[in-house]
Amino acid sequence: MADQNEHGLKAVLQDYWKAYGGLKAVTHSPYFWLSVVLLVLTAHFWLTSPWWEQVLSVMPNVLGFTLGGFAIFLGFGDERFKELISGQEEGEDGPSPYMEVSATFLHFVLIQLTTLLMAIVVKATSFDPPGHWKICLAPLATLRFMADMLGYWLFLYGLCITAAAAIAIFRVSSWYDALQSVNRQNSGSDKQ
Repeated sequence: MADQNEHGLKAVLQDYWKAYGGLKAVTHSPYFWLSVVLLVLTAHFWLTSPWWEQVLSVMPNVLGFTLGGFAIFLGFGDERFKELISGQEEGEDGPSPYMEVSATFLHFVLIQLTTLLMAIVVKATSFDPPGHWKICLAPLATLRFMADMLGYWLFLYGLCITAAAAIAIFRVSSWYDALQSVNRQNSGSDKQ
C-alpha cells in the first residue's frame, strides 16, 4: 500500500511539474530573478540575523492566502466554465488552462511549505556548540551559509510568486467574464 501511495505521489508531482512548465518555467520567471536580486540586496540580513524568525512569522499567513485562493479557484465558475477550461481536445499535447492554474497554486504551496520546513530546521540547529564540538563542526560553516542563503531565497521567492497566484486568480476571472459576455451576446441574439 505504501509503495502504491509513493508511486501515486511521484506521478502527481510529475504531472504538476509538467503542467507548471518545469525548470524552464521557474528560471524564465521574472519572480525567480526578482527573488535573486532581493537575496543579494538583503544579504546582510540573512548573513547576520536569525532570518528564520521572519519566515516563521510571515509565511504561515501567506500560506493561508494561497490555500484560500486555491479553494476559490477550485470552486469558481459554473460547470460549463469548468468544462471549457479543463481537459484536452483530441491531438492537444500540453496541459489544460485548468491544470496550468492548478499547477501554479501547487507550486506556490510547495515552495511555502519547503520554506517553512527549512526555517524550522535551521532554527532548531542554530545553537552555539560546546567548545570541543566547534573544531568538529567547523567544516559545516559552509553548509550553514548555503542553508541560510537557500532558506532566505525560498522565502523571498515564495513572497514574489504571491503575485503569480493573484494573477492566476485574475486570469481565471477574466476567462469567466469573457464566457459570460459571450453567453449574454448569444442569449440576446436568440431573443431577436
